[in-house]
Formats: sequence, structure tokens, C-alpha cells
Amino acid sequence: MIDLVIHGKPVGKARPRFSRRGNKVVTFTPRETQIYEQNVKSLAQVAMLGKAMLEGPVKVTITAYFAHKKKTGWHISRPDIDNVVKAILDGLNGVVFADDASVAQLVASKHYGEERVEVQVENV
Repeated sequence: MIDLVIHGKPVGKARPRFSRRGNKVVTFTPRETQIYEQNVKSLAQVAMLGKAMLEGPVKVTITAYFAHKKKTGWHISRPDIDNVVKAILDGLNGVVFADDASVAQLVASKHYGEERVEVQVENV
């Protein structure tokens, strides 16, 4: 089992952006998403030191916490949970498992609390 905590505000994967370069249209991932995914990848590399990449089907549990001074319980505003999951899985891809296609079970939730994302990955 691999456990990691990404401290700070959870970031959802943003939609790709488009830009013109002369006569061509270029697609790119927004900078905030790139930085967040790289942070997840770096933390995953540290968690994987001395461990082999997980093979076969895996279960991923993602719990995202968002700060709010007065609210407690479930977080039901943006970013969407699927976008948070996508950013995390893209950061784990190629480090914890070879490809996120090997994720056979996924449990994800959003809550209020100290800003962070807790991730557990295990073989099933």
C-alpha cells in the first residue's frame, strides 16, 4: 500500500487551453495544473523509494479537504471531484502504477478541513 498526503489546496485538472502560433493552433495544459501534477509526482516518487511499481488492478482512495472558517462536513462546490481525481491520477501515472488504466476501483470524497489531499493506492 502507498500512502501520501499532498498539503495545500486541492487543485482540479483544468481543461486544455488553445492558442494560435502563426497559422497553427497549439493545445496546452494550464500552468497551475502542470505545477500541481508535478508536485503530486514528486511526492509519489518519494513515497515509492525502495518500492516496486504496483502491477495489476489497483484501488485508489482519494480524500480532498478544503478550508472554510465556518463550514464542516461535505464540500459541494468547485472544483468538481472528477477533476481533482484526474489531477491526482495523472501525477501518480508512471510512478506508482504504469498507467491509470490499471485503476480498477476508485473511492473519492471532498470534505471541509485543513487543506490537503490524502491518497492511498493498493493492489486489489
